[in-house]
Amino acid sequence: MSDRSTSPEPNAPGLGMILKGMLLLGRGRPEGIAYFGNTRDSVLSALAPRLALWLVGGGLTIGTAPQAISGVKVLFALCLILLPAIVTHALARRWKREGLWLRYITAAWWTDWVTLFVGLVVALLMALASPKLLESSTGAMILNGVEFGYSLWLTWYVARVGLLLRRGQAVVLVLAVLGSLGLLSAVVGVLSPNQRAWHEFLYPLLMQQGQGAGH
Repeated sequence: MSDRSTSPEPNAPGLGMILKGMLLLGRGRPEGIAYFGNTRDSVLSALAPRLALWLVGGGLTIGTAPQAISGVKVLFALCLILLPAIVTHALARRWKREGLWLRYITAAWWTDWVTLFVGLVVALLMALASPKLLESSTGAMILNGVEFGYSLWLTWYVARVGLLLRRGQAVVLVLAVLGSLGLLSAVVGVLSPNQRAWHEFLYPLLMQQGQGAGH
């Protein structure tokens, strides 16, 4: 696969350029990858919002239930954030694409937020078409299915464009990320049975947001 990036490659792109890159990649436009930096600072900037949410969620989790299991949930959530980066970096080295990895992971972390936007749009369309559908289990399945499917495609596409992979290689990368996350969840399930660590980590944060919206 040839390099299709035709736009200038910024060393320190601003928020406007990052948003443009997110929208381009989210629409399947390969030139969007050039709107992300290829430096450690760019990676840290993309990681910062995730770590901020993790800190808030971790604080609420431990504050709500100051127990050992709460620490497990917080560490589990951090591993979920960082594990895809570890897996993709290992594959990038194996495929001799390590020089492209910083830009790729920066783009991957930023464009992941596009999935939330797509979910909001789908939910809005469902609410306009049939409010009861949105509140039903069928509506939830449709919404989750669309978000999951789009997330898989976006992960595959950003990997293919960002690391200049063949289609099959990008599929392998997506499966490797999913497999590693599934294995991590299985290990946590064995170590703390009857605990839904990720759900229970997010629950205090979601409740806090819901209370804030109700005021």
